[in-house]
Amino acid sequence: SIELSVIAPCYNEAANISALSERTLTTFDRHGIKGELILVDDASKDDTAEMIRAASNADSRVRLAQHDRNRGLFGGWRTGLRAAKGRYVCLIDADLQNPPEEIARLLRQLKTDTADIVQGVRSSIERVRDVRYYSSRILNFLLNTTFAMSAADNKSGFVLCPREVLDDVLDFRAKYAFPHTFLRVAAERKGYSVEEVETLFDARKAGTSFLPHFAWKASLLSLVDLARGFLDFRLSPAENDIDRFLRRHQPLRQPEPYRGWRKIWLELYFLTMPLHKWMIGRPARRLFYALRQSQFLSREDLDAYRLSKLKRVIRHAYYHVPYYRHAFDDAGVTPEAITRLEDLEQFPLLSKKNVRENLFFDLFADNHKKSEMLKVSTSGSTGEPFVIYADKHQLELRMATTLRAAEWTGWRFGDRQARLWHQTIGMTWSQVIRERIDAWFMRRVFVPAYELRDDNIAGFVEKIKNFNPVLIDGYAESFNFLAHYLRDKGIEGFHPKAIMSSAQIMPDQVRKVIEERFGAAVFDKYGSREFSGIAYEDEGHDGHLVMAESYIVEILKDGKPAKPGEIGEVVITDLNNMHVPLIRYRIGDLAVAVDNTAPGKSGRQFPRIGRIEGRAQAVIVCPNGAWLPGTFFAHYFKDYDHVVRHYQIVQNERGALLIKVVPGAHYSPEVLDQIVNGLHAFTGANMRLETQVVDEIPMVRTGKRTGVISNLGLDFQKLADETKPAERPARQ
Repeated sequence: SIELSVIAPCYNEAANISALSERTLTTFDRHGIKGELILVDDASKDDTAEMIRAASNADSRVRLAQHDRNRGLFGGWRTGLRAAKGRYVCLIDADLQNPPEEIARLLRQLKTDTADIVQGVRSSIERVRDVRYYSSRILNFLLNTTFAMSAADNKSGFVLCPREVLDDVLDFRAKYAFPHTFLRVAAERKGYSVEEVETLFDARKAGTSFLPHFAWKASLLSLVDLARGFLDFRLSPAENDIDRFLRRHQPLRQPEPYRGWRKIWLELYFLTMPLHKWMIGRPARRLFYALRQSQFLSREDLDAYRLSKLKRVIRHAYYHVPYYRHAFDDAGVTPEAITRLEDLEQFPLLSKKNVRENLFFDLFADNHKKSEMLKVSTSGSTGEPFVIYADKHQLELRMATTLRAAEWTGWRFGDRQARLWHQTIGMTWSQVIRERIDAWFMRRVFVPAYELRDDNIAGFVEKIKNFNPVLIDGYAESFNFLAHYLRDKGIEGFHPKAIMSSAQIMPDQVRKVIEERFGAAVFDKYGSREFSGIAYEDEGHDGHLVMAESYIVEILKDGKPAKPGEIGEVVITDLNNMHVPLIRYRIGDLAVAVDNTAPGKSGRQFPRIGRIEGRAQAVIVCPNGAWLPGTFFAHYFKDYDHVVRHYQIVQNERGALLIKVVPGAHYSPEVLDQIVNGLHAFTGANMRLETQVVDEIPMVRTGKRTGVISNLGLDFQKLADETKPAERPARQ
């Protein structure tokens, strides 16, 4: 319930404690602020601690934190921050040179502005022009020059911001004599926006500053700090937020390091990154190594990291993206509503229709940079084009995540890899060149999935066998096609260590056929064009592990979290795309919810989702009130592949289905009629079933075949409320 925590480190400030407490509490009362004042006694030699206790006894909103030894101003900030309970925190000096009455103005400015941090700039009104003043101006000039900034008052420690923002800003990797000097530098380096507000600066009335006695020493140490800061903030690669989090939260175990030629090859891959990755730079290297560690964080730490990211993206969206400002206001929610991950449920959903209608108007952040954005387009599951934009950081994190997920299969960088994919569809010539250079570094060979035919498949199989890859990834449909071809022809296939399937659902019977034919474990990937890899199977094979550093995935039924075992709609919040945020985005897929109270079998404590059930648009609605997900038909037809080679279910009206069938080796019209009529046990007797025998069900140009198509245009959340899922066909 506390809105604001005011933190004031105190060293020999006994003479100022009473006035500081009284003026701060009066400001709280006058402006209706639910606040607390945390006074940190920095091992004072006078009666500072006793004065703080007296103030605390008089008003419980005053709290004492105490150091056993002098830790300086920065140490006082850190101690106060750990004790703070407010959504916002304000740093203020205990000497009353920053008037406590200005706190209300800073808070008001933060709430009405789009900035992440509000900094009080010391006014020149009545400010004494002494040695300290000119020393401060010289240091401010040096800081601005060194770090290419234009701050009016770098050294001002009178700041107010959300608690998690300050926690991140104060997380320095280097050691400084006066770390508080780099508060503003660190904030801007870490991507936070700062709004300056001119505030009064009074002369000290009581107590004595420690600086006059050591001014010469402080000046020398400040110059040393400046040189160290230049190395840290300008020359060293920028830290990502995962790195910073890992510095304070240790993983439960460490990943196996790369050594020898693999290490050299991996470093060369990252070093040459601009040559073979579009808009992805060398920061991807740090992200990859950070992700290899964060995969072993405890669930508590993962959730803490995700919560900090969620707060930032929600706040950013509210203040910088017009669409979300209106949507959140209409829903009666503000960024302050996010205090735990579950609070995300209060925020409105985002549909593809919302994106299409607002993308180029109100969904771009007002501070976006088009030079750091990549257009991502897809034909969509219904054939309607869909466009979204990814930003540079998101793309770099995607790439690093993909490498980490590949390691879960047993693959290591430097191992050979084959890919059954569309390879270069939709790419420009420069992107094609980069893709081929990347394939050379990755030791990857491509097999065009959309060209697999009976007359050329033997050549592709021989190509893969000769290449002898450790990992093969591609479309589930392509692997299924290859497995059946090899089985029917009696041909010995290739035997990789692992297979990664993606882009289509992976029914159990298809997985079984693929694993038996190739003698390799299948690892399923759940992804999309909007987000790339969202969730992957690891060696535990007990669900898809959500990439927790990037996404929050909800499984919703009737607008609420689905229970374990229930099928629900997948809703995704991207924690990294600040240019075009996607918050509670209805991607259009269905999945099974799982119990996430315990870690997975592999020991990784990522949240998990269960079996992917296909597209929400592929739900078949039956006259008996039941609905069937697209995967139902894969299960139903699994025992009839000798009769039905391929099928496609099309629903154009509620009471009828068109079933297109490509005949199998033992096809007969009578057996097909029996199979089709058996569907009535699930659809109800009133469902009109029409069959159509065709020569082929063509793949789309990306190499995928659509098994179920619904043209009813239904909303799953409303559908789930009105109907119920049908029972799955029993295994035979």
